Amino acid sequence: MNRAIRLFLIALTGFFSAIGFTHSEEDGIVPKQGYVWPKVERSYWPTEEWKTAQAAKHGIDMDKLHSADDMAKNDPSFLSLLIVKDGFVVFENYYNGSSADHSAEVWSVTKSFTSALIGIAIEKGHIKSVNDRMIRYLPHYPQFNELTIKHVLTHTTGLNWNEQSMEWWIKSEDWIAAVLGAGQESRPGEKLLYSSGNSHLLSALLKETTGKTPGEYAREHLFKPLGIQYKRSDRTQRYTNWQELHVPMPGTWRQDNKGLEIGAFGLHITAREMAKFGFLYLNKGQW
Repeated sequence: MNRAIRLFLIALTGFFSAIGFTHSEEDGIVPKQGYVWPKVERSYWPTEEWKTAQAAKHGIDMDKLHSADDMAKNDPSFLSLLIVKDGFVVFENYYNGSSADHSAEVWSVTKSFTSALIGIAIEKGHIKSVNDRMIRYLPHYPQFNELTIKHVLTHTTGLNWNEQSMEWWIKSEDWIAAVLGAGQESRPGEKLLYSSGNSHLLSALLKETTGKTPGEYAREHLFKPLGIQYKRSDRTQRYTNWQELHVPMPGTWRQDNKGLEIGAFGLHITAREMAKFGFLYLNKGQW
C-alpha cells in the first residue's frame, strides 16, 4: 500500500475513533418519505473530455495551489494532482513519471465504486433492498446467516477481520468463504469494523444477482456512461503473497483467484477518470 493511501486510511481511522460510532437498525440510508434528487444544470458534461480553465478565474488561492504543487513534486509517492472547479479542470500536473494517460490503482477507493454498483443494481431491480439478507441471494453460503446487504455496505457485519494482515485471505481458495469463516466478533449491526473482506462480499452479490461480474456490470452501467475506459482482464491468477498485488494492471480491475473483480481494491483508472467519479457524486448521482 503506498504512503499516500496509507496516511489517508490512518486519518480516516482516527476520525472514526474520535467521533465514535453508534448504529441503529432503524437508521435509514434514505428518508422513509423518499428523496427528491435535485436537478443539476451544467453547460457541458465531461463524458468525452474535460474542459479546462484558469484556476485564478475560478476563485482558487494561487499561493496555496503552488504550495500543493511543490509538496507533490517532493513526495515520491505522488502521481498526480488534478483540481476540478465549477465543472472545469483548473489545475493538472503529474509526477514521478506519471502522465495524463497513466492508469494507477486507486486501492480502497475501489470500495466506493463497488457500493455505487450495488445502488445501480437496486435501481435496476436486480436487488430488492439493502435490508435484504445476503443469504437470500447467496444461499450456497449459509454462513451469511442474518447478515443483510446494509450490514455489509456499512461495515457492521461483526465478522472478525484484521485490515493489516490479509495475506492469509488472498492465499485462500475461496475469498468469500474465507471472510465468512473467520467467525463473529460482535453481533451484526452493533459495531463498525472497516473490512476489505466485507467489500468483496458485495462482488459476489453483484455476480449472483446480475449474472455479470462487477467489472462487466460496471463497464455497462457506470464506466461507459461516464466515459471511463475499461477492458476486463482475461488474466486470473492465484496470489501467494501481498506484494503480487502491487504489480500494475493498467486500465482494468484486479480479480480474485476465481475471476471475480475484487470489491475492496484493484481498480486501475486515470486521474481524469477518477475526477469523473467524484463529479458524479458532486452532481448528486446525475450525469
